[in-house]
Order: sequence, then structure tokens, then C-alpha cells
Amino acid sequence: MNLREKDKELINNWYIACLSSELKDNKPIARTVYEKSYVLFRDSDKKPVCMLNRCLHRLTSLDQGRIEDGKLACPYHGWQYNSSGEVVHIPSEGPDSKPQKKFCNPALECIEQDGVIWIWTGASRPTTDLPTWRFPFYNDSKWTKYFMITDFDNEVTNLCENFMDVPHTVFVHKGWFRNKSLKKVPMTVTTKNARVLVEYDQKDDKIGGFFHRLLNPKNAPMHHTDEFIFPNITRVDYLFGKNYGFVINSQNTPVKKLKSRTYTYIAYRAAFANTLIKPFINFYTRQVIEQDVWIMKEQFKSLSLDPTENFRSTDADALHIEIERLRHFGKIGSEKLKSFENIIKKDFWI
Repeated sequence: MNLREKDKELINNWYIACLSSELKDNKPIARTVYEKSYVLFRDSDKKPVCMLNRCLHRLTSLDQGRIEDGKLACPYHGWQYNSSGEVVHIPSEGPDSKPQKKFCNPALECIEQDGVIWIWTGASRPTTDLPTWRFPFYNDSKWTKYFMITDFDNEVTNLCENFMDVPHTVFVHKGWFRNKSLKKVPMTVTTKNARVLVEYDQKDDKIGGFFHRLLNPKNAPMHHTDEFIFPNITRVDYLFGKNYGFVINSQNTPVKKLKSRTYTYIAYRAAFANTLIKPFINFYTRQVIEQDVWIMKEQFKSLSLDPTENFRSTDADALHIEIERLRHFGKIGSEKLKSFENIIKKDFWI
């Protein structure tokens, strides 16, 4: 069973195909989403266009083609496609001729918003005109923002669980993010409106000694929340007092079975020198993400050997169970996705 078959109705959603900065005015690029190769380019109005990465003529990949007057020309015989995916010129038919037959490689719904390009991957029409997710503080000049792209050997559900999982940080990120302290952490897990919000009640909570001092030199109380936003987004907030904080927002695009590409959006506001400390924060976040790449690959090795094996969970895994529940509702197209509500109060130790 391929990933499209496995995920069923989850394909009917908006997914990020690339960053805005990756799509230049004069060069198409290829991206794989849900096991299909797509080509993206900018038309004469600089708007992004996305269609299947194959020419209708001899099925050659289009991403090696050229942009001519805002149209995409195939590298093999020069067939030109407009922003709707229609073939508007066939060079072998003459310089001024129009195609004798109507050929069309239908363009996908494609939206540029908050520095990324989203595509609708389902066969059905989009349920919203625009992707509903907006990256936090994107238009706030007081916050410094940047994106990171990471390829993972694993699938979206497991990545979302990993990015919101606190207990693993004292093992996978030991010395970088947290250290084992044998502290009991009360948490409240609230599932509502196709989201899972986790709030932690831990006094004197901190993340990574040096990193914490860099972002929070005044040692203001830290408020930590994690949130899953259906179908594939996680948001992790560390807020220091009322004015400063650090937000890690990950959108996970399914590529193929046990392969995903994560677009990580980092936003932070420190008490001083936001720009000067960016290289340190960039280095730190990249090291932490690479540790997640490693542990997700270790999980992938096991899953690839026996994908039918089930997880075993305890009370400390309440947020994982809720994420899996919403993803299941989404796969089968259940109305419970939006109507299901639940509140769980549990403790775990780190």
C-alpha cells in the first residue's frame, strides 16, 4: 500500500511545496508531495504555478525546462504551458501556430502566503480559498524569523508526536535542550476544533542552559505550550514574561512512505540584539533538529521492517494518543474530526 492509499482523505489538504525564496522568477523546480512529482514556476505576474512534472507530449520531466514570457517550455520539444496548464505553443507546428488539439496538464490550486508556497494535493476542490494556517509573528517586525528545511526518514504522524514530546528531550537532546532532573510535570491535554493543546504546569522550567540565558537574560518565568494543528502542523511556544519568547512551528509535508519534508519556522524575540544572536540560535536549532532526524531514522528502521506493529502507550503519552485519534478521523473523513472534544489531566516525569 502506498502512502496516498494509506492516508486516504488526508490528501485533501493544503501542504507546503517549497519556500517562496526557493522559487525564482526564471527557473522551475521539482517537488514531490504524496508520491507525485510536481513542477513549480512563476508566471508573467510572478505568481506561483504548480502542475504534474511531466510533459503531455513524451512525458519528459518539466523541471529542466525554461521560462519563456511567463510560460514553462519543455526541455525536450519546447511545448509551452501557461499558468492554467494549457499547451499554448508547439514549436514543431510552426512559429505562429496554435495547437490543433487542446492539451492541458491541469494546474493545482497554489497559494503563496507568509513566505511559503502551498498546494492543494487532493482530487476534490479545496475546502478553503486559502490555507488556514498563518505563521505566528510573521508580520511583526519586533520578532526575528527564519525557515529551515529538513528531510526525515519517517511519516507525518510520528514527526508531529516527536516535535511535541517532552520526555524524549532528556535522552535525545541531553545537554542541548534538557537534562534528566526527576521532576514531576503536570500537564493538561485539550482536544478541540481539530487541535491538541498541551499546557504544562512546571515551576522554574528552563530549556538548554546557555540557550535559555541567551533568550531570557532577565530570567522571567517561562510558559511552555505545545499544539498540534490538523493535519500536519506543530507549534511549540516558550514565552518569557509578557514580551519575549521563542516559537518553533513545523509544517510536515508527506513525500512518500516513511519520507517527509519539514518546513520549520523559527520566530523569537529576545531582550536584546535579536539580529546579533541569530547565528547562535540558528546553529542551536539545527543541532537539535538533526538529533530528531537521527531518532526518527532509528524509529523508521524498525517501522520499515514491520509496519503492522502497534505502539504501546502509557498515561504520559496522552498527547500522542490524541494526535493519532485526529489523524485517524481525518483519514476516514469522519465528522468527529471537528466535533470531538476531550480534556485529559496527567503527570509525567522528566
